[in-house]
Amino acid sequence: MKGLFIINPSSGRQNFHDKIKNIVGTLIMDQTCNQIDVFYTQKQDDALNRAAALKPGEYDFTVAVGGDGTLNEVINGVVISGSHTPVAVISAGTVNDFASCLKLPQTPKKFCDMIKAFHVQNMDVGKVNGKYFINVVAAGMLSDIGFKVTKDKKAAMGKLAYYLEGAIDLPKQFTNRMLMRFSTKEKTAEEEILLFIVANSQSVGGFKEIAPLASTVDGLFDVIIIKKMDLFQVTPLLLAILQGDHVNHPAVEYIQTDYLKIENLSEQDISVDYDGEQLPGGFPLEIEIIPEGIPIIIPAKEKK
Repeated sequence: MKGLFIINPSSGRQNFHDKIKNIVGTLIMDQTCNQIDVFYTQKQDDALNRAAALKPGEYDFTVAVGGDGTLNEVINGVVISGSHTPVAVISAGTVNDFASCLKLPQTPKKFCDMIKAFHVQNMDVGKVNGKYFINVVAAGMLSDIGFKVTKDKKAAMGKLAYYLEGAIDLPKQFTNRMLMRFSTKEKTAEEEILLFIVANSQSVGGFKEIAPLASTVDGLFDVIIIKKMDLFQVTPLLLAILQGDHVNHPAVEYIQTDYLKIENLSEQDISVDYDGEQLPGGFPLEIEIIPEGIPIIIPAKEKK
């Protein structure tokens, strides 16, 4: 086989580079691959543009090496290319929700075993205002922490950087008024909220079951809307989320749909996160799902 590795060199810690060398060497030495090309990103959209240039049949697979943001760019590029090139994922970032949800391999040996077995699952991909995403669109309470934390802090402190920034930022969230209009094909509702999450998988922001009914192959998004509440009410809700018991919470609305329009009725500008990146343009959001829109290489036991 012939593979392309698209690597964000600023993701991960020191041993991450040794891990990649180990994987590439093993795939060549055991004759799983007869050619592997490597592309290093230098700036935003490099991964997107390289993946968008893929031609059908040019590579048997491409590997996104980095965090959720790198994966987002590769997914966008592959879909834009029309090449239908299968994508594998090596998690090297601070938060790797999609990889965690699919239980993708974390060691060189298991990753190489996965490539050798080459089980491909066509998975749903989301589209928001012309951009594609594989895992999440979100806005509101703590959802913009990912692009407030600097790359240096992420590299030095890992997830702790997110937690510290979140602790500093949390009180500010309760002074903001977020009034949103949510429209599906069936109904329209206006809510004053703290947060909304449109999820394609169960894992978002390090919470492994924030969308417990979600599946990457069901043709539906899982939408979690957390309504406005007082600061003292948030802690019990966060505990419920950690335990997966938040779906029936009175302040939580849980919807499954294949189309959603979200309008910001507030006076303030609100940042939107999609797969760890800041969505350009902002509201209104038109979100639709493309069933089985992207081929992903997964371990055989995870195929479903």
